Amino acid sequence: MRFGFVVHPLTPLQQRLLGLRSGDVALLAGRPSRRPPARLVARLGLRDALGARVEGVLVAVPGLPDHLLTDQEAGVAAVLAGVERCHAEGAGIVGLGAVAAVIGGQGKAVAEAAPCPVTTGNGLTAYAAVETLALLARVGAPPTTVGLLGPPGPVANAVLSQLVARGHAVTVISASPPRPLQRLVERLTAEHAGSATFAATPDVALGPGRVLVAASSTGGRLRQSQLPPGSVVIDVAAPQDVLLDGPSRDDVLLLDGEYVRLPHLLEGGFWPQAYGAVTGQTQHIFACFAEPMLLALARDAALASVGRSIPLERIRALGNLAADHGFWIDRLHERGRPVALSRLRRFVAGG
Repeated sequence: MRFGFVVHPLTPLQQRLLGLRSGDVALLAGRPSRRPPARLVARLGLRDALGARVEGVLVAVPGLPDHLLTDQEAGVAAVLAGVERCHAEGAGIVGLGAVAAVIGGQGKAVAEAAPCPVTTGNGLTAYAAVETLALLARVGAPPTTVGLLGPPGPVANAVLSQLVARGHAVTVISASPPRPLQRLVERLTAEHAGSATFAATPDVALGPGRVLVAASSTGGRLRQSQLPPGSVVIDVAAPQDVLLDGPSRDDVLLLDGEYVRLPHLLEGGFWPQAYGAVTGQTQHIFACFAEPMLLALARDAALASVGRSIPLERIRALGNLAADHGFWIDRLHERGRPVALSRLRRFVAGG
């Protein structure tokens, strides 16, 4: 099985670099015969820990996040064009990146029309977020408060399920929690050792000795300039939840929440090299990107996820599959760069 992955530009600069125009998305509403450019960015290859090899393609479609969210009919058509291009290149499982995984009912509309299985990557993303928190806790003392921003979004709900199942006491940030979220909390706390309470604002999980996991579906929920000193945020949103609205701050720690270490370097000529030069990464990628690779290596799309609900058993199975093939959460990153242990210990109580 080959894999595919559909991305879109997050910034105007990325859009220009990819040779795409957001205006191309507007051509699609109600006109399924029209297809914007679905650009083949790279042909990729990867070997797992046991030497098995898988190949795939990276395809880009037009549309900045705001464009795709505002006109979702056209956005779904653009993403579907990307999936069809991946399938034409031989992909048997296709992952959706960033807002492409959100529109159309969290990927359901794309999956229903796609010629092959599709996954949002939310399952492995949620697993990576919780493993990132666990890795942070191993640096020093566990945080006094673990807050979660983002429910009832699919990644946030999946993070919540894992945290409560692992025995954490979680503060869910929701001023007016919808009834389905309340029922989820009631069920989780009845079935597992952990607990969950609600708070109206994220203040309770910001500041020294606390951690906030930010996992909204569309990002942009917090401002870096307004975070109190000593705050630690594990940002899982794409686009990110913490808006960088000023100069970088040395007194807050903004950890990336979904980096996964690949078993071997990603093959693909210029593109992985350019990615590594820009980000400083040579062997770590986002979990949503890694998930279709993992499913293709396993030759099984049964663990793919679209929609709002990701069963806890599926997340655990993805974690086990990742370990079998050599995908690990082994380093903490801030804005794409590995974080020095000395900096981490400044923010972890007792470190």
